[in-house]
Amino acid sequence: MSVTMVVKTIKLTSLFVNTENYRFEPLSSQKEAIDKMVEDQGDKLYSLVDDIVTNGLSPVDLIIVTPNEDNNKYIVLEGNRRITSLKLLNNPTLIDDKYISLRKKFQKLQKENPNAISELKNIACAVFENPTEADIWIKRKHSGELNGIGTVTWNAQQKQRFEEKTEGKSSIPLQIITLLKSQDNVSDTIKDSLSKLNITNLQRLMSDPYVREHLGLGINNGTLVSKVEVSEVVKGLIKVVTDILNPEFKVSEIYNREKRKQYIDNFDTNQKPDLSNEASEQWSVQDIVDNKGQVLINSERREIKKANNQKARNRAGLVPKTLILHINNPKINKIFEELKHIQVKTCPNASSVLLRVFLELSVDAYLERYDLVKNNAITACSSKEDLNGKVCKVLNHMTQLGTMSNDLSKGIRSEINDKNSVLSIESLNAYVHNEFFYPKADNLIIGWDNIESFFIQLWESINKE
Repeated sequence: MSVTMVVKTIKLTSLFVNTENYRFEPLSSQKEAIDKMVEDQGDKLYSLVDDIVTNGLSPVDLIIVTPNEDNNKYIVLEGNRRITSLKLLNNPTLIDDKYISLRKKFQKLQKENPNAISELKNIACAVFENPTEADIWIKRKHSGELNGIGTVTWNAQQKQRFEEKTEGKSSIPLQIITLLKSQDNVSDTIKDSLSKLNITNLQRLMSDPYVREHLGLGINNGTLVSKVEVSEVVKGLIKVVTDILNPEFKVSEIYNREKRKQYIDNFDTNQKPDLSNEASEQWSVQDIVDNKGQVLINSERREIKKANNQKARNRAGLVPKTLILHINNPKINKIFEELKHIQVKTCPNASSVLLRVFLELSVDAYLERYDLVKNNAITACSSKEDLNGKVCKVLNHMTQLGTMSNDLSKGIRSEINDKNSVLSIESLNAYVHNEFFYPKADNLIIGWDNIESFFIQLWESINKE
């Protein structure tokens, strides 16, 4: 079958949003088409263009266009959301006043990324002279699997495996699967079935503190940990995954807190972990895998703990190189990486000043993400709110949402309000403005270790959909 299609770079101003976009009823003008897209997509358009600014347009999913009656102009057949978001980025005033919050986000992004925006004024497009020839490809993209002809989407477990491979983060369900596969007392039948496990149900269970407690498990910075013997923990997990793998198992059985409590309380005695059978020391799944299923003996664990403490004191940068935060703002991410590499012992002043910058930009990102900016300002930076006020506002909001425990919130408040702390707001400001105030490297490292969990939870909250 012969198809007339060429790839061509076209100016953004020469691309028309399709007034006959299949998402909506036919419209009569470009303004109506853009207004309708804003009404329908809202903040999704901002998320889309923010990603485009950061990563560029996908080279494997080109915008599909066809020439307009005026051959210098083109109608977008596929990619109308992307083109609309780019047009809004170039001219945020196209967004109606009733979406003022969205307009401010676009204005801020426009202001912060002039170079990226200039690079997005020319768009690589797949040009079909005959628009009907593009229909088959558009249908295949938007019509699901089509018995294998279309895109076969990943299930939740496959998505998480991709994230584990590319981003270095392993979800709690994947850690459980890894643990079970490492254990000799788990049958091959169960191990072979784990690839089919509905990890959404497993995640629902493991997000419940009551369930984790009765399975002998805890979570520390996204890592599954336990102080109970491995065999006892595995006993309870075998029961859980066996139930979830059962075709008759329904999510309604664990849908809410009361149901989950009832579910875990109904375990037979031989299915419940004996929580009194404690391991010599707390272990994580990685400990088990690294040591072929055996928890390290006391002396080995003490040596490792001692080595880790020594490593913390001797680490080159203020921030451990092993710490991963998923920061989608390029500048903030660059500052975070620099904090890992700047020699804190030889450059304590640079490290302390950069830490203050990282704290404020991180807090600003959170305030803007959740529309908490004071005085209805476009950016948190322009709100004229002091750092202490912004940090407290973030702590209050995270506590209210339940994304931060009261204990951690109280600890952070104590740290930033204690004038003797290296991480008090007063000290952080003094690092910048007081010529006689010198930070000590060891104190900075201890200070970072005390508030590291705050940054982890803050950026996890920012990245939530």
